[in-house]
Amino acid sequence: MTIGKDRKKIIKEMKKKTGQAPDVTYKDFPIGKKMITFVYANSVSDASSINDFILRRLDEEGNELKEKDIFNYVKNYVPNNSSKEITTLEDALYYLFNGFTLVLFDDENKIIVFENKANRNSSIQKSENEKSLKGPTDAFTENYENNTGMIRRRLRSENLWFKEYVVGRESKTRVALFYMNGICDEKLVDDIYKKIEKIDIEYVGNANYILDAISNPNRAIFPTNLATERPDLVSQMLLQGRVCLMVENSNEVIILPCTFIDFFKNPDDYYEKGLNVFGSRVVRIIAMILALLTPAIYISLMAYNLEAIPSGLLINFSIQRDGVPFSTVFEILVMSFMFQILRESDMRFPGKGGSSISIVGALVLGQAAVEAGIVSPITIIIVGIASVASLAFSSIELINSIRWWQLILILLASLFGFIGVMFGVIIMITVLVSQRSCGKPYLAPFEPFNKKDQIDAILVKKEAKLHPNNIYNKEDEDEERF
Repeated sequence: MTIGKDRKKIIKEMKKKTGQAPDVTYKDFPIGKKMITFVYANSVSDASSINDFILRRLDEEGNELKEKDIFNYVKNYVPNNSSKEITTLEDALYYLFNGFTLVLFDDENKIIVFENKANRNSSIQKSENEKSLKGPTDAFTENYENNTGMIRRRLRSENLWFKEYVVGRESKTRVALFYMNGICDEKLVDDIYKKIEKIDIEYVGNANYILDAISNPNRAIFPTNLATERPDLVSQMLLQGRVCLMVENSNEVIILPCTFIDFFKNPDDYYEKGLNVFGSRVVRIIAMILALLTPAIYISLMAYNLEAIPSGLLINFSIQRDGVPFSTVFEILVMSFMFQILRESDMRFPGKGGSSISIVGALVLGQAAVEAGIVSPITIIIVGIASVASLAFSSIELINSIRWWQLILILLASLFGFIGVMFGVIIMITVLVSQRSCGKPYLAPFEPFNKKDQIDAILVKKEAKLHPNNIYNKEDEDEERF
């Protein structure tokens, strides 16, 4: 709706559109025989900034403004680092609820807006989910400008480009697409750009709203994107040709495309010696194998393949299971479920007491279950190994994926024994091989094998630190990128 020249009519329409919002202030300011109106939202605007830099300036110059062009004076002489002219009511309401002050004039079909945002954001804090041992400890916050600045101060290059959008019919949330010009594949950027343009939703809560809107709904269980709260990791990925998706009011940045091996890496890997990094990544890979296969292999051995267990160990297992009325499968499922409940309570419990409660709960429940004869001690050990191994990763989506595949393998082991476990592993590998992230093979650089990218796969070599590669291979394209 185009703004007319009747100031009172514009105010009446704004009050109607906002439902007489109590946090919106309309302040008339007389200048000679003319009247201008300031409109601002107290909830998102800084009242002291409005008083000090706008109202006081006009009050001091009030007598001299009587014969001057008020519109041009306000536009050119009121001190403000961000001022704009707008001509539509929709833009006026958008800037109003973004912390801007609107200046309405008679006989003018334009509105001048000044930025006077109040600080309603949390300060930069340490990374909690991705703890840093040797690297920087700052983490993204809900402040869009702060997040952009944390990337800019690490990559002070003119080649750091980003496109900005406004998504959400009601929330009107800013979304930014960061990439390195000359390194990132332009077709990848264009594809994501076109998908974001087509988004038609009412509300954007955080970055995952955008990700769900542009992603294929038939995604596999394993995550095809990497969410991080560490700006140093985002900077590293940008130099590798990735695209980073930043959303206002979200403390996470989404990295696209993503490969399976990315979940076994850590930003601190680039601050340590290559040999130490190799050991850490091998430990993470072994931890994932243990989390996936330990319960399933135990079930297959106890239920179908007893001959594969050494006789002495089999006797010990038999003694421990003496008096347990339930099957091995039931024991594993029940205790796994209890460990998952403890994990969820640890994550959701407010304050710092969650870890203590989960540890005590695990000890008490495990000991009580063994003494009551509900489960055997070896079952507690097997479930404990699998549960602890799954916690070697910081990505919640990967942990949830391991949980689902762990359940699938347990069910196959209970039905077909060791053959079922092998069949499930083959299915999982097949899914991983066929999966793609933004057109890039999910198991790259192992499948297809890329010798160049091996310098940053398992062992971090010096070239990966000093000269990051563009690991996105432009030849690996697919019509369905998501």
